Amino acid sequence: MLFSRTIRTTLASAALTTAALLIGCADPEGRYDDFEARDTTIREDQSSGGGGGGSDGNGGAGGGGDNCLPEAGAIDGDFLFSLSAYLNPRAPFLFVASLTTEASEGGLSFSLTFQPLVAADRRTPTGEPFDVGPFALSADGKFTAQLPTLIVPGDANPISGNELEATITLTGSLCAPADFICGVVTGSAARPIPLNLKGSNFAMERIADPSSYPAPVINCKRDPANPLP
Repeated sequence: MLFSRTIRTTLASAALTTAALLIGCADPEGRYDDFEARDTTIREDQSSGGGGGGSDGNGGAGGGGDNCLPEAGAIDGDFLFSLSAYLNPRAPFLFVASLTTEASEGGLSFSLTFQPLVAADRRTPTGEPFDVGPFALSADGKFTAQLPTLIVPGDANPISGNELEATITLTGSLCAPADFICGVVTGSAARPIPLNLKGSNFAMERIADPSSYPAPVINCKRDPANPLP
């Protein structure tokens, strides 16, 4: 029974990877029904057998102590932000995220400016930067950041190379010293195909040296992204 289930899971995973590669093809809608069925199979297997990335850690979705908030402005700066879609988690969308914090009624809030990076070199800016926030932080650093609809250029899409349109929510926590922040991603993509993003993750690590970005990681466990070819 266990062997049979392993074979089914392996085949479903292989099918999902193949579907991801086909997203950039000329007729994605024609393949979407098969992809959705395989996606459902994998999600059901995950829910019954466990798995998936964690959401705790230093600055992760688990939160900090009773009051772990930094002083307003103390942690502001640039971070390498990775959005790891469950479809192909080790090929994350990358951004430089400029973080700013400010005192707000009853605590602290933060805002982000995202600059997409070219997937081929993970360094060259592409497209227009976009601002999100402010988002409130609870005393233990937890936040839920519902972002507006984002348009990411095709050359920043490491999965298919097509322009991405998505509406996402980031759930995590931000605690001093906040050199590493991570959590989970929910929401959906509208293009290049409709896709539920539940099961995705984000991670952002401080850029200490603008001439040398940190190696991208994809979740709170700090699992590494695939190296560039």
